[in-house]
Amino acid sequence: MLLLVPTELEAELLRKAGLSPQVIGMGPVEAALGACSIFQQGVSEPVVLAGIGGAYPESGLQIGDLALATVEYFGDLGICHYLIQGDFAETLPALKECSLRHPLLEKAALFLEEKFKIECGPFVTVCCATRDPKRGEILAFRHRGALIENMEGFSVALAARKCQITLLELRAVSNLIAEPDAPWQIEKALEILGEALKWLEKRL
Repeated sequence: MLLLVPTELEAELLRKAGLSPQVIGMGPVEAALGACSIFQQGVSEPVVLAGIGGAYPESGLQIGDLALATVEYFGDLGICHYLIQGDFAETLPALKECSLRHPLLEKAALFLEEKFKIECGPFVTVCCATRDPKRGEILAFRHRGALIENMEGFSVALAARKCQITLLELRAVSNLIAEPDAPWQIEKALEILGEALKWLEKRL
């Protein structure tokens, strides 16, 4: 299993769990470049993008919960009117959706369900973490009831598609967008994520 993570912080804590992640960079641009660089070297094993994420208000997810992405949306691509964001005109098409549905996703979900509570659903990639709960509600609503917000998923999914690589994306909730003033619980989220990845690594 080739494990990709956005930041050295995530990598350090996951290494303590006995995993060997590669850091690709935080945010859509760095993550895309980092992933492409790795993919172009040739990949012969399942690829998992893992990290933390913020749970949207209506997702039902709590701190430490796990989720697998079925599709990644680029939530910040379009026209922004205060909190409400719209798409570009049809004369200016922009790719902002990348499916992650494939047999490996179903297999991974079944394996994880043996030991963990796991949700599967849409994720949204943003350039800036959402601090306004209302914006979180809008982003989730616009993207088919999205579960989790992150900053790398769409770009890595697109890179994987262009390189014809099957990608899984697994995130643990570190913060609730409905509670913007609460401190992020990164270590707790990564501890659970590490356990889930070790379980998954034995079965992929």
